[in-house]
Amino acid sequence: MKANINISIPKDVEIILNRIMEEGGQAYVVGGAVRDAILGRPVNDWDVATSLHPDDIERIFSFARTIPTGKRYGTITVIIKDMPVEVTTFRGEGQYSDFRHPTQIAFLSDIIEDLSRRDFTINAMAYNPYLSEPLIDPFDGLGDLSQKLIRTVGQAERRFAEDPLRIMRGIRFCAQLGFKMEETTFKAAQAHHHLLSRISPERIRDELNRIMIVPDPFEPLMLLYEAGIFEVILPEELSQQLTHASQLAFKAIKLCNAHGVLRLAALYCCALAHQGTRAGGDATNSQTFELSDKIKLVEQSLRQLRYDNKTIRRVTQLVSHFPMQFSSDKDQAAYQIRKLMGHLGVEDTFHLLELKRAYLLAAGEKEQSERIAALTSMAHEILARRDALTLSQLAINGHDVMAAGIGIHDPRDIGKALRQAYEWVLRKPEWNDKMLLLSKLKELYKGNDDEQKK
Repeated sequence: MKANINISIPKDVEIILNRIMEEGGQAYVVGGAVRDAILGRPVNDWDVATSLHPDDIERIFSFARTIPTGKRYGTITVIIKDMPVEVTTFRGEGQYSDFRHPTQIAFLSDIIEDLSRRDFTINAMAYNPYLSEPLIDPFDGLGDLSQKLIRTVGQAERRFAEDPLRIMRGIRFCAQLGFKMEETTFKAAQAHHHLLSRISPERIRDELNRIMIVPDPFEPLMLLYEAGIFEVILPEELSQQLTHASQLAFKAIKLCNAHGVLRLAALYCCALAHQGTRAGGDATNSQTFELSDKIKLVEQSLRQLRYDNKTIRRVTQLVSHFPMQFSSDKDQAAYQIRKLMGHLGVEDTFHLLELKRAYLLAAGEKEQSERIAALTSMAHEILARRDALTLSQLAINGHDVMAAGIGIHDPRDIGKALRQAYEWVLRKPEWNDKMLLLSKLKELYKGNDDEQKK
């Protein structure tokens, strides 16, 4: 089977392989590029492993551009015709004192020793089309690819102790490739999940993001849950809530479109969804935190994972609006949607509706989910009609209000008048007419003045 492996390599990568071999060195394409090429997946990054030292790589590629990306660890980025390729010297590694970088690096001349330090067998293959045996596969990565298994190179306990993030990385490969984690490897993941508490939040966040946006995140999220990872990466209160609602939450996440903010909000809605009301209903359980306290927990968790302020704001707003109930009256429901669009923005209003519908479907509430689908259609109609959704879309502005004689004695009345006009238009979009709004405002403020004179 190995003899039949034939990987198409870009011309610039071939140049790098040939140039190294001309200088008497060994060179192989390694890692994810080999894995993805064998699977027929697109290859975005090409990495080369070599027996030559970093100084030699800089010297022999002086005709190109080189960057000492991680020269201390043996990596030089070689750029030929705008294509960056990381070229790394074969190396052995000592202990991982920071759970990421080895304390000692030893440059080697043996590709198999270099492959033995890698995380999973499917990432521990090397390929050179110019050799009689192009594929080097000492740990049967090819066999694990055919069986769709994620298995560590060597002892799983050692690999995860070196860098616990490999646990999430392995689950992410399961998610992206549709593979399963080999039994011994998963047991080691369960035994070492607590070590993730020593990993930088940014690295955990990045792996979680990648898992959340795969087409079908249900199984990988269950793996995270069964491995105990949410106990480490979420605050204790939220982790406990997820214990009650994991199946529901993960089904809902799967039903949401693969949008990072939306699916992240769906995960954190587990804090509200397990209570004894209908999915997405109002929180009334006195034994749980009040909504405001839960929103603070969500924000705290997002900040601990180092999400940016925009993402934190959007996710917390979606979670805080999740229990919202829409009126059964059509006009009132349309008013609620227009108001949401003005407050959350158009995209996140649709996200909120999708979030509610996903949880209802996950809970088997088909009739209620169809009602949310009808509200989504209503939201599209509102956009199609171009109803005013924000203050800036009003037919009047502050100058118009002042010209109408409002706010002359108290400038605060200008803002009050605009907000009143905005409220009218949210309820009756056809009122967004300059003459009509100014007429109604004059009448309102004349009535207020008459009342004050009395």
